[in-house]
Amino acid sequence: MGKVVIHLTMSLDGFIAKPNEEDWDWIFKHEADESDDMGNRVMQELGAVVLGNKDFRNNNVTADALPYGGLQILQFVVTHNAREPLTVGPLTFNFITDGIEKVIEKAKKEAGAKNVAILGHSIAQQGLELGLVDELVLHVYPVIFGNGLRLIDHLGCQPIELERIEIISTTQITSMRFRVNR
Repeated sequence: MGKVVIHLTMSLDGFIAKPNEEDWDWIFKHEADESDDMGNRVMQELGAVVLGNKDFRNNNVTADALPYGGLQILQFVVTHNAREPLTVGPLTFNFITDGIEKVIEKAKKEAGAKNVAILGHSIAQQGLELGLVDELVLHVYPVIFGNGLRLIDHLGCQPIELERIEIISTTQITSMRFRVNR
C-alpha cells in the first residue's frame, strides 16, 4: 500500500494562501528548474487525492483550477454533507461523509501501491493530528505574505518529529521532503 503525503506549496513564512484565499497567481510566478524534479516525481507516485470541501462549497472548483492540473487520478472530498459525485473537466470528485480517517482509508485502498496526496489546510492538520500522514512534501517560494492561511496552525497533539529525506534548492524554489517519525 502507498503512503499518505501532504503535498503543498507555501510562502517562506509558512502560508499556503493569501488572506483572501482566492489569489493563486503567486504559485505560477516561480518555476522550478530542471534540477528540481521533486514535484513531478510526487505526481507520478500518486494514485489518489484527498481534499477538503471548502472550494466546492464556495464554487471555486473550475476546469482551469484542478488539483495537479487535472491529472486523472481518483479524487476524494471530505465533507459533512452528502452529495452526488461532481465531474469538472476530466476529473470526478467523490464526496465522502465518513470522516477523514475513513476517507483516507478508502483512498489508500483505491490507490493500491500508489500514494495518496492530502491537499488543503484543514485536511492536512487533521491528518497530522490523527497520525495518518507518512510524508510531507513542501515547496517553499521566495515570497513573504505576513498573513493568510497557514499550513500548520494549531495542532492539538504532541510535537511531530520529522526526518528530512530530501531537499532541493534552485534559484526560485526550495523543495523539501520529510518522513513523519512514529
